[in-house]
Amino acid sequence: MKKITGHIALLIGIFSSPLCAQISAQGQGGKDVIWLAAGLEQRIGVRWTNKNAIAYSMHSGLNDWNVTKQGGIFTVREELEYRLSRHFKISQGVFYAERGYYDTEHPAYVNEIRLYPKVYHEFSIHDIRFSQYFRTDIRFFSGPGFNAYNKPLEIRNRYLMKATVPLDRNNKNYLVGMTEFFFATDEKREKDGSAHFTAYQFTENRSSLYFRHRIEKPNAFFDAGIMVQSWNDSSTGHFRETYILQLDLIFINPFSRKK
Repeated sequence: MKKITGHIALLIGIFSSPLCAQISAQGQGGKDVIWLAAGLEQRIGVRWTNKNAIAYSMHSGLNDWNVTKQGGIFTVREELEYRLSRHFKISQGVFYAERGYYDTEHPAYVNEIRLYPKVYHEFSIHDIRFSQYFRTDIRFFSGPGFNAYNKPLEIRNRYLMKATVPLDRNNKNYLVGMTEFFFATDEKREKDGSAHFTAYQFTENRSSLYFRHRIEKPNAFFDAGIMVQSWNDSSTGHFRETYILQLDLIFINPFSRKK
């Protein structure tokens, strides 16, 4: 019984660790972006955690730095996570986004519904916590009113590496770095009604460095940092860089009974 109790305590400690919380910014248009997000993570069992998040962004044009010039993307996500062991987790998520466009090639906005299974691996070297995951995004797109869109589907694979470094002995402040690689294929529909998939290829990298502060009352994490997104602009065939200021607040177990 003591061994079982110890395992449960270990899992609960892992769930409350700084590896668990983070709302990564979505890919954006424009040269610079501000990303604002709020979320919660609620433990619903020894091995189960439910995650929710809502976010909104604003961005500049492709050739200026006015970050409030254009509305960006509004997102809502729901993810259910299961811990297999001390080092491995799996999850299934669903995601909705409304992304605004300001050019002649797209409608005023595009809807996206996304399903994404994910496999995590976590480990430590001394005080530094490392994590990595492999994730598949199944992305369904539609135009205004959920009408047909010329790119109805994308299959995308993602691999992320992340390191979390404590900045003090009280486990309140952390420096977090991560990089993520994306590979995808799109379904394209032509004007004559024919459809085909594009070549499966590398499409972008997102690398972030940010400061994380743990708040005790309420139990939450505040994150502030910068992401550099290098992405393939399909209209030119060249890669562009977007700079994203990320600010998010994640509440941990807000519905748990206080002891």
